[in-house]
Amino acid sequence: MAAEGAGPRSRGISVPVEADRIEAPEVRYGGPDSIDFMTIDGRWGRVLFEKLDSLRVSRGEYSPYPGDDDPRAWVHVVERSPWLRERHAYEKRYYAHAYEFGGDVDEMLTDFSHYLFRFHDQFVEVLSAGIWFDFDEQPLGVRTPADDHPFLDLAPAYEVGTLSAHGLTCRVRRNPRRLEELVADAALCSQKLLQFVLELDGSTNVAWTVAIRARDGRVQSCLLDWFGNAAARRDGIASLEDVRPHVEAWLRDVRDRRSAMGKR
Repeated sequence: MAAEGAGPRSRGISVPVEADRIEAPEVRYGGPDSIDFMTIDGRWGRVLFEKLDSLRVSRGEYSPYPGDDDPRAWVHVVERSPWLRERHAYEKRYYAHAYEFGGDVDEMLTDFSHYLFRFHDQFVEVLSAGIWFDFDEQPLGVRTPADDHPFLDLAPAYEVGTLSAHGLTCRVRRNPRRLEELVADAALCSQKLLQFVLELDGSTNVAWTVAIRARDGRVQSCLLDWFGNAAARRDGIASLEDVRPHVEAWLRDVRDRRSAMGKR
């Protein structure tokens, strides 16, 4: 017999807006994946997802999970989610060695959450690594996110210097926002702190990103490769000096590969 309290349970989370409880949302899959909704103060809101895995919509006025019944909380995280475990088992069974361009399938258990969005007579459930809210006076629809959206790369205007090693150079971009604000927003989705942009053969590409994420009051920094997979993690806020050895070692590997191909 399962222990009491071992099943799924919802927990309301703090988000920067309250949805209108009468108007139905518009759920979009593909270009971009989102939930569009009216806010209680008459604006338009949109939820975008970090690393979306699954999405489903169901009819009903009541939460399908026991837990927090605070009427003010319309966004919940479903703890001990059987759906998340099912999706992880599926991905591990069929794609364990081909998950997200060399990523670790177990990130679904450590980095993903089961989100529940409650509206008047329907609810939307999502499995993703994070969520973010946009607002406007007009419907956002498929509009491209603003330049400062946390899902986008840091702008070239945020370059603060360079990192050079083994004959190669990366431009360093740093998020200009206050660290306290980034940590607060990291409770919803990853926030880019640093990015390393490789200059090579006349072009530039973001090679590495240092992102922070806060879960259960604990802040963690991740060094992400070009595909968004975590190459290293550490508790707290990582500094440039913390990740410099990893980036320099990678630059050495790039140099060696180029030398083997006869390139300089």
